[in-house]
Amino acid sequence: MVRDYATNLLNLIRKNDGLSKEDFINEAKDIKKIVDIVLGECRCSVIDEKGNYARYGSSTDIRIINLLVQKLISNANEIPPEIVSMALTKEGVIGPFKKIDIAKKYDSNNKKYDLDIEEIFPNDFHVNIFKDDMEVREKFLVDVLKPYVKNIILENELLMSKSPITSYFNKYIVRLFTTPKTDEELTGNLKSILKSKLPNTSDELIDNISSYIFVNIMNNKYFKDELIDRTLSTTELQKLGRISIGFNSLADNMAYETLQMIELRNFPYGEIFAIKDTFYTLVAVLEALSINFENLSEDDILKKIEFINKNFDVKGRKNDTNATIYRTAPKNSSKYGDSMKFVEPQDINRALINICKMIKILLSNKDEIDDEAYLKEVLRIQYRLIRISAFEGANGRTIRLITNILLQSKGLIGIFRKEKRKDYIAFIDDINKVIKRNEDKYMEALVNSPMECNRYEDEAINLDEVPFIIVKS
Repeated sequence: MVRDYATNLLNLIRKNDGLSKEDFINEAKDIKKIVDIVLGECRCSVIDEKGNYARYGSSTDIRIINLLVQKLISNANEIPPEIVSMALTKEGVIGPFKKIDIAKKYDSNNKKYDLDIEEIFPNDFHVNIFKDDMEVREKFLVDVLKPYVKNIILENELLMSKSPITSYFNKYIVRLFTTPKTDEELTGNLKSILKSKLPNTSDELIDNISSYIFVNIMNNKYFKDELIDRTLSTTELQKLGRISIGFNSLADNMAYETLQMIELRNFPYGEIFAIKDTFYTLVAVLEALSINFENLSEDDILKKIEFINKNFDVKGRKNDTNATIYRTAPKNSSKYGDSMKFVEPQDINRALINICKMIKILLSNKDEIDDEAYLKEVLRIQYRLIRISAFEGANGRTIRLITNILLQSKGLIGIFRKEKRKDYIAFIDDINKVIKRNEDKYMEALVNSPMECNRYEDEAINLDEVPFIIVKS
């Protein structure tokens, strides 16, 4: 059962441990269920069945997140370089190809999980390190960027021909008297500059920084193509204005253009949080899947719902608060299609108590209800929780995990795939369209007479169009 696997995984994570290779082989089906549920809640980007790209909080591809989740639930103490490079890729620039050592941490006093990640760059480093130090900036331009762009010009016939002064004959003279710098020479020059700028930084970190700037950014195909395109466009304008430009002038212009392009790149250290966020999401999902609402009082069910939301709430984690953050402002949204109303802030508590009563009654009678009728009641609760949207953040994640807690009590689980996100929204929107005919009465009943909501929902909820995969747990 998924609940048992989730509980087991949490216990392993608390010990800075995880599943072995044998576990992955022997328990592949059950592990995949948990991974699929986690992937449904991670920030990522996906391509749906129609080939459309959609970004859900992160540009990191869901396939990379999948590999990352599997590493985080394993007993490995490092993330291999191929996953690191892909996970930290940003704006077309490949992340650093380097393994990262990790350690799972659990604070038993505060019951908080964290992930220690090896420092591969200085925390305060940014690729525009040269921006505010004119002496270092000039040295970077002369010793690294200018020979770098000369190499590009010499290798590109279009760039060579774009200089009016660099005639057909002079192109060969330039090549004769210009000795290309090797990549080793350029990275050596870059390391020397970095050491002068960062005297207290270890040689290993200097190597990481220089490799990232020179290999991942400057020698990235997309970066070079953009630089060449910009230069060709500029020289066309220069020709139209009858401004002559020679080889060295072209190299100077390209060197400054390269510097500006580098300074616009974000250093990937911030993307390390994408790895931590995946870990936090993994833990939040496992903790939720470990919960059983059965035999709990209504008050305890509410506390568990608050606990689930708190685990997903990044703001709460940053503020290091143990308090659940409830919504305090009115809400009106078209996130699920047509604009819909939500419970007013002052009525949230009463509406949530009604939900907890519904959960208590449903679970008390679960053995007398067939799977189809049970699923409809779970969807009814799910929809009401959406219309309540009780919390400041992470309402969707919280609601989907509550849905899975309830399904588990009937031996089922629901897998919400990112690729099917549009179908999920359409499902909610279809219910909204029916409810909208009596929306004011429905919203009032949600707070004061929840049983009256049933007749509107019975007409609206279609079990033939459930937008998530339901399998045995």
